[in-house]
Amino acid sequence: MNNIFSSKITYRTRQIFLLSLAVTNISIIGIVPSRIAQAAQEVPVVSSSALGRNMDVPWSRPVQINDPFEGSYLGVFDRNYFYRRFLNNNVRFEVLSLWSPNSVRFLLASRERNCAYSTRFSYNRLLAPRVLAYRRHKYLYTGFPYASFPVSRCAIASNTQNTVRLLVRIGEQVYQLDGNNSTFAVNPTVANALKTAPIENVSIRLVTESGETIDSEIGKGTVEAWREIY
Repeated sequence: MNNIFSSKITYRTRQIFLLSLAVTNISIIGIVPSRIAQAAQEVPVVSSSALGRNMDVPWSRPVQINDPFEGSYLGVFDRNYFYRRFLNNNVRFEVLSLWSPNSVRFLLASRERNCAYSTRFSYNRLLAPRVLAYRRHKYLYTGFPYASFPVSRCAIASNTQNTVRLLVRIGEQVYQLDGNNSTFAVNPTVANALKTAPIENVSIRLVTESGETIDSEIGKGTVEAWREIY
């Protein structure tokens, strides 16, 4: 009798154990993939890796790039712009970049505005009503209804430059990359330096084909995203 009772308890315990194991498996199968899918949906998808002015992409955050020519991979877009002024020239530089696991590509664009000022005589509309008013009241007005003022004439030119050298400063270490057509290969040493860089703005220097040097920065949002890319 005791053996029968004991066997029934063992059987019941085994059933409870198997049932709990089945529920656990269902939970693992049902919940984990949904979390993975949710995490994948949190990464924005960009349909092209092309860099261009007025492009509309999520900046300084990891994105899934599905390019019809380059395939699918993770990357992060960065943008910075600044001005230089010399005499009548005002130049706006825009530095766009795409950081991917194996390479980084730049677009260095500039927009130059050259304004020359000249002085010419023109009818002064502000003085005209005063002249008429004085005439109606028969007052003598000696002012001249013409006045000179500077006139601005601006010429605007846009240009892009090819960069052949990239220098990245992380802490006290400077990494130099030589590239072609503004594209630079990221070797394992540089990738590790980018991944472990402190989350702060990183200084870079671009050298153009003509030898011009352009200093810029990579924002700390992009630097933080490097941890996901590399």
